[in-house]
Amino acid sequence: MKRFSNVRTLFFAPIVLIGLGAPAASAEQNECAGRAADIIRRAYPSATNADDGTLLFEGTTITLSKRDSVDGDPHAVICRVWPAQPQLTLIAVPLMTKQSDSENEGDIELLVVDSSNLQLRQRLRLGGLMSDDAVRVRSVAFDTARYQLAPKRTAFGLRVSLEGSSRANPFGETTLWLFAIEGDGLKPVLDNIVVGENHGEWDTVCAGEFSETTRMLSMVPSAKATVADIVVTEKTTTSVNRVGTNNDCNREDKTTIDKHRLQYGGSGYGVPKDLKRVD
Repeated sequence: MKRFSNVRTLFFAPIVLIGLGAPAASAEQNECAGRAADIIRRAYPSATNADDGTLLFEGTTITLSKRDSVDGDPHAVICRVWPAQPQLTLIAVPLMTKQSDSENEGDIELLVVDSSNLQLRQRLRLGGLMSDDAVRVRSVAFDTARYQLAPKRTAFGLRVSLEGSSRANPFGETTLWLFAIEGDGLKPVLDNIVVGENHGEWDTVCAGEFSETTRMLSMVPSAKATVADIVVTEKTTTSVNRVGTNNDCNREDKTTIDKHRLQYGGSGYGVPKDLKRVD
């Protein structure tokens, strides 16, 4: 899967703490306002209609979201007006080359359009982001918390949540990417950081071990550059379940907290390997 000058610090707004869990898509993620078809036609003028209501574009399938609702299909187009710049609307377009009960293959293309006339401003295709197998893509959502990189420069996020199907070995993971507008293009500035994960192994009755990690991101002024640093606060809770003497199920939790500081290196933020999604 593809991932994607040293000046003294200028003024930054007060530190903003941003919590990044893994919520499912909600109605606010589908702000196409019935204009999804028009958006897609403008962005993909050579797309053709398929018999099942999808669109076909250069060997890929595009599924339109239902009007003013979220149907729970992670392969459908989603739109969101960008609160930091409401004159712009963000669109994520899954471009699927293969879809089945056992395996999917596809990319996501991000579009930024004018909210009033749907004129395309920027686009960026992310290879392989919709590909899965036993661990399935559960949801795709925009994260429009105020990621203030610098004065007059704000990023937006895209989260992809995965979920395993095994009851005995549960698994879930939400990964975040951040993007900023640069001229006529979109630039990835934070690549592939896991902001929520859980996994475990148990006998499906009681005994077993589980781990859940959440990561909170806060933008803080940098001492070395005009672009803010990101402080990641990581909370991990490990749970052990055991069968007691009376056949009751006893649980013991242990929680640890750690912090990481990510600095902007000119092309983006460096993310430690142990915070990244593993394919």
